[in-house]
Amino acid sequence: MYKLIGKNNSVNYGCIDEPIEWNYTKFKLFDFFNREIKGFKKKFAYHQFNYVGITAGDYILGFATVDLGYLYNVFAFIYCKDQGIIFESDDKALGLSNKMNFPRNPDNYLTTFKSGKTSVLVEKSHERGILNIDCNFKDRLKFKGSFLFSIESHQPLRVLNPNVPTRFTYTEKCSPLTTTDFELSLDGNPLVYEMDKVVAIYDWSGGYLGRETNWYWTAFGAILHDNTSIGANFAAFTNETYFSENAFWIDHTRTRVNRVIYDFNEQAPYESWHIYDEARTMDIRFTPEGERNDKMNGGPLVKMIFRQFVGTFDGFFKPENNKKIVFKGIKGFCEIHRAIW
Repeated sequence: MYKLIGKNNSVNYGCIDEPIEWNYTKFKLFDFFNREIKGFKKKFAYHQFNYVGITAGDYILGFATVDLGYLYNVFAFIYCKDQGIIFESDDKALGLSNKMNFPRNPDNYLTTFKSGKTSVLVEKSHERGILNIDCNFKDRLKFKGSFLFSIESHQPLRVLNPNVPTRFTYTEKCSPLTTTDFELSLDGNPLVYEMDKVVAIYDWSGGYLGRETNWYWTAFGAILHDNTSIGANFAAFTNETYFSENAFWIDHTRTRVNRVIYDFNEQAPYESWHIYDEARTMDIRFTPEGERNDKMNGGPLVKMIFRQFVGTFDGFFKPENNKKIVFKGIKGFCEIHRAIW
């Protein structure tokens, strides 16, 4: 099993295609002047996120569990073609409360959250090859299902990188995950979609992120008309010093991508986005259609701007020594995120 932390406080950076021992408590965290950080200050420096996005017919939904140490956050939204965002939910709780259980294990876990009329359950087991979800947001948006997911069958991208010399971030990404068992309703009304076209994108990150963190992010997945499955997960400005966290998948076969370039106008984000890599193994255009956004201003200690757009992707993937896969009108997500935390 691959150990997160090795001898002498070394972090075993790399692309990890095997189970990982999340022995993060062995890591010694140091400040700018190499003084060790301990206690609550260290606890609050550790952050962990899990995002799942699901496409079902005309509907796109996304939900996340976030643990910032001092703050828990669970949010969800659902977008409908031609109607925009038809529901969104956001719950926050103090990190010392008992409302969330978010285990420190990226491979096998059962995450739960309960506050008022909102409850979230996410169960993942690479050993058993499953991702189960069961969510109820404000007693209005409800969805549950079981998705196939394992290291062997889906080739997720799992990379461990430094973000500054004294901190690390691990991330696991995969798309698409498929299901034969998914239920989705809003205000008690079941929503209509083709079950065999329902797909999920998966993104999990954890570690001691930099005090100031920025990223652009893209994720989508689909089953094409000829039943080819495609998916992608790209990012910029996050962890680009060692191992790339960019990849696309064709029929669950992963192709890693080096640095990704985002060419768009952040001041006019509803104009087209051009996303590509220098080698042109992928080249896509994103057309935003709607967004969920959030903003927090806690003075010099905590600031955050978050804009997650939903829309469609046109473009191609060109894996090495294989044919080009061209696609059009694929639903998915792009995001702008800036934070001091």
